[in-house]
Amino acid sequence: MDIEIFSLRTTKEDVDAVSDNLKSISEKLADEDFIIKYKTEVNVNKQHIKKALDTCVTSENKPEMIVVANALNTKDSASFRKMFADIIAECEDEIQDPPPKKTKKSKKAQPVGRHSKQAIDNPEADEVVEETSTQSDKYYVKKIKIFSIGDLGNGYKGYCFTYKGIRVVALPKTALTEKDIAELIYDGVVSATNIFEANEEIYPDGLNLIEGKPKKKSLAKRIFPCKSDSAKERTRKSISLLAFAVFFVTGILLIYNLVVLPMQNDAIQSEIRTIFYSNDTSGETGKEQGGSNIKNKDWGALKDINSDIIGWIKMNNTVIDYPVLWEKDDNENYQYYLNHNYKKEYSGYGSIFLDYRCTKGTDSKNVVLHGHHMNDGSMFGNLLKYGTTSGDLKFYKKCPTITFDTPDGDATYKIISIFKTNSLSSHGEFFNYMIGNFNSDSEFMNFVYNLKIRSMINCPVSVNADDTLLTLSTCSYEFSEFRTVVVARKVRIGEDAKVDVSKASVNKKAVWPEVYYSRYGGTRPKVTTFKTEYKAGNIDWYDGTDDPIKFKGKEEAPTEPPTTEPTTNEKGETNPPPTKPKTMYTVTFIDFDGNVLKTQQVEKGKDATPPPNPTKASDGYYNYVFKGWQLSYKNVQATMTIAPNFEAVPIT
Repeated sequence: MDIEIFSLRTTKEDVDAVSDNLKSISEKLADEDFIIKYKTEVNVNKQHIKKALDTCVTSENKPEMIVVANALNTKDSASFRKMFADIIAECEDEIQDPPPKKTKKSKKAQPVGRHSKQAIDNPEADEVVEETSTQSDKYYVKKIKIFSIGDLGNGYKGYCFTYKGIRVVALPKTALTEKDIAELIYDGVVSATNIFEANEEIYPDGLNLIEGKPKKKSLAKRIFPCKSDSAKERTRKSISLLAFAVFFVTGILLIYNLVVLPMQNDAIQSEIRTIFYSNDTSGETGKEQGGSNIKNKDWGALKDINSDIIGWIKMNNTVIDYPVLWEKDDNENYQYYLNHNYKKEYSGYGSIFLDYRCTKGTDSKNVVLHGHHMNDGSMFGNLLKYGTTSGDLKFYKKCPTITFDTPDGDATYKIISIFKTNSLSSHGEFFNYMIGNFNSDSEFMNFVYNLKIRSMINCPVSVNADDTLLTLSTCSYEFSEFRTVVVARKVRIGEDAKVDVSKASVNKKAVWPEVYYSRYGGTRPKVTTFKTEYKAGNIDWYDGTDDPIKFKGKEEAPTEPPTTEPTTNEKGETNPPPTKPKTMYTVTFIDFDGNVLKTQQVEKGKDATPPPNPTKASDGYYNYVFKGWQLSYKNVQATMTIAPNFEAVPIT
């Protein structure tokens, strides 16, 4: 008899036990004329096991028996039912053989099928089954017979059944039986063969019949709880209905988030692109401009839509092609365009927006832009293509520059650094890359040095103290709350906008936050200063005409803004610190569909006054109860738009 062994991938030790002892298993089975034709490793998954069984059934050289090794781990039939019950049930549904015609009484040998409660509760019990000839009031339902093959060691049993004409033997885990695996498989195969042969006449196809034609219930009665149902059945149906409802709602939300919202965002962005590029007849749209000043982009139309639009960013070979916005009232606690589009509508996609630290706007020394990393790759999601824990040199070579246009002119920026950084103090010291302006050339060049040593790619682009930078930042998930940052410097007047990417390389010594080395090992490279490394001859990317060693000022950027100190007048009298002007914020309350209910100016740290509680009309299915405001209006620290929360109560 030809045998195929399924070696389940439970543990490495179990898999190795079958592989390492295959020769001894073959030799022991050969004594009884059993021949192992194949050994197949199968994942411990019902669908994978069924697929493997079906592959054997359809094979030209299909085996006569399949031995599933290391399948069971309980002394009762629980683990067998868990792994094989659904497989057998699906097989039963596919059986179309005609019912038997002869009448006889027989005694079954140790059945444990799911259709026999007695056998399941007591696999060793005998059961007498009566087969009768076909009559009009008899309905034959095919059932696969499952037999226990007894104790195979230490109280752990094996089971056998037929699957579409192939005999299947399921054996317990070898370690549990405390047997040699060759002996275990031999005992299981021989015992199962004896059982199959003893019952072959009674169950020639491993089948039995059940008497009594079942009455079909209506679809509604099969789905919804009925008075005639048992308490257990009503509970089962209720749980099934609840599970279906959860699945349905989850599916709707999933479709909404993965399909509807991306489509809406694409439509909104396409609309403004059409407006912006509508007068661009140069044929150069979408190509690098190399710093040229194209006059036919319609900035006036953009300003009419939203005066906060200050620029337009585009990157070749990405989807990044968006307006850039600046809300001048932004601060560390609130960034308006983080969750609003250019139409000032609430949007989870937000906008590409300027960091509030860039107080000089697009004239800042380092223009820092933020954008979400969306799952569909939109906004700044494509920045992750530059690499995760290592730089992607191939993608960098396709996209080494950034185009950033403003009403004052168009410009190309060459990427000088691509790095990952932390935002949580628990992950190590934080490198502040969001500095908009600098106190000295020393501070600026030391900042560039820190960008360069952190870059995952050695970008072949020089930098000097006269350059200006463009920084793109988005969320990243190599570690919790990480950021992916891409920094570029503006192409100089008269400079070729192209980058010789053939000189680029992956930086295998990039400086990461401490959490990286805790997970992956290695030692964090020593971080010094720009002047220290320049003196040592380790800086090859500085191309300024001035000697950087002579730059004035501190190299380290201040970590906090300077405080206002008391002053002394000419008479030696101490004057109090100058009174700071009051900081005022705009707080807007809106209703459920975005209509403004109340707008007020609130001094920083004071409380806003909410309007009367809003209402929302019933839609015939739900009543809506106001549950409060989504944001706190106490101790105001930022310009805010506050929407209400409503609880939907089903109408019964």
